[in-house]
Amino acid sequence: MLSGRAENRVDSFLPKSLPGRTGRQEFVGSFSGKGYNNISTVNPRTERLEEPLKGLILAGGFATRLRPLSCSKPKLLFPIVGTPLIDYMSDWLDRGNVGEVILAVNHLSDKLRMEVAARKMGDRMALSVEETPLGTGGPLRLAASMMPGREPVVVVNGDIVSDIDLNGLTRAHMASGAEATIAVFSVGDARPFGLVTLDSRDQITGFEEKSPKAQGPGWINAGVYVLNHSVIGMIPEGRAVSLEREIFPVLANRMKLRGWRHNGFWYDIGKIKDYVATNMDLLKRGDQWLPDMRNDISPAVDVQQPSHVGGHCVIAREAKVGPYAILSPKVEVKSGSIIR
Repeated sequence: MLSGRAENRVDSFLPKSLPGRTGRQEFVGSFSGKGYNNISTVNPRTERLEEPLKGLILAGGFATRLRPLSCSKPKLLFPIVGTPLIDYMSDWLDRGNVGEVILAVNHLSDKLRMEVAARKMGDRMALSVEETPLGTGGPLRLAASMMPGREPVVVVNGDIVSDIDLNGLTRAHMASGAEATIAVFSVGDARPFGLVTLDSRDQITGFEEKSPKAQGPGWINAGVYVLNHSVIGMIPEGRAVSLEREIFPVLANRMKLRGWRHNGFWYDIGKIKDYVATNMDLLKRGDQWLPDMRNDISPAVDVQQPSHVGGHCVIAREAKVGPYAILSPKVEVKSGSIIR
């Protein structure tokens, strides 16, 4: 347990201060912090909630398993097939009807703040900076006053890449009567993850975090949640809290925790070998899941698949790219060059 109080700092270039119980709170740009007092209904034509939900990305860890890559770059800026993870997540959350997003950060938060400003994301994103590590639950409590209203909150781990249908997840949560709904994913070996036990109605009856006893296949916590505000109220203030070990087991015992089965793709990039494997696997899937980009590629260029060419790249005649090549945005490849 951490001693003392956790100080809250929300960084901004254009501050708009609000009173905070554990420190100052400021929003970036025109981030409103508006809450909705009435629970939204689903529009039958669009199958989306009438009002966008708020989201929170858990990105406060030190990424020690990604060193030395993470010594100078936070995980949210790691390129995924040439696209920074923060850009991918922003696009994914937007398609999932998540409006304003809070980045719960600690390690290298100044770099993230500069990137949010440079990308002109300040109308949509704000940073909640932990002075001391708060686990996976503490950041939610720290940022609670930035998420007013009664709408559920979408919470996402900051080291996953997936095509989880956030609209479907949210609709299932709203219809279930649960306090929390966890996206779950089937893996061949559940030991490195949080193993969930589901009944025939997808109610989670057991939750075991990273147990060596969980050998073999199973459904795991995919790190994407929809939480009612009552769950945030369960989290103690001023100390590190684990959602997986302290909150979810309690909800499971109360029969208030649901699972939502995801059958698409899902990757955890928390280790270097997994980060590299994720990029290689996604190359094989093609670019349909990435934000739209534009390039200037000569017809005479030989791009062997699977490869990815980032936005605004210039590739000269007689250059060869691939296979398994990734070009970041704005790369210039000279004539006759070979990139593999």
